[in-house]
Amino acid sequence: MRSGGLLDWAFGTRGLHRAEWHCRADNDRSAAVAKRLGMTLEGVRREAWPYAGARHDKQVWAVLAPEWHALER
Repeated sequence: MRSGGLLDWAFGTRGLHRAEWHCRADNDRSAAVAKRLGMTLEGVRREAWPYAGARHDKQVWAVLAPEWHALER
């Protein structure tokens, strides 16, 4: 069984078409979760994440409902 209960709920129960995941570009562990969920890296927003007085690049990942359902086994 795959993880992703929240995405199952979002696409199945709520009927959403798209889910996004935003993380700092230097957060490899967070990006790994997005990859494991079958998401696609759509782009990087440069210096869009303010934190502790500095600005960091933000990755935007997404998966569409048809892609998510195709991943089901």
